[in-house]
Amino acid sequence: MKRTCRAAALLLVGVALLSGCSMLTANGRRERAYTRYVQKSSLGRVKQQKRLRPQKQKIPVMQPSEPMVATEASGPQSVGDGSGQ
Repeated sequence: MKRTCRAAALLLVGVALLSGCSMLTANGRRERAYTRYVQKSSLGRVKQQKRLRPQKQKIPVMQPSEPMVATEASGPQSVGDGSGQ
């Protein structure tokens, strides 16, 4: 019974050490650093977008006014002697 418990305990400790070992290698550290970099940059992008959104709403909305109709015809006038040529 003692022998079985001891073997099971050693097996659990071994599995626990082997599963965490991948983070201790150079490749594991590189992957973890890249994951942190991606999270940080995406969080920064989200913050920047939130800061820029309210500025769009500050632009005043111009309402169109009533259309104005001119009653006098004011166009280019010809300059001539009036003979029609």
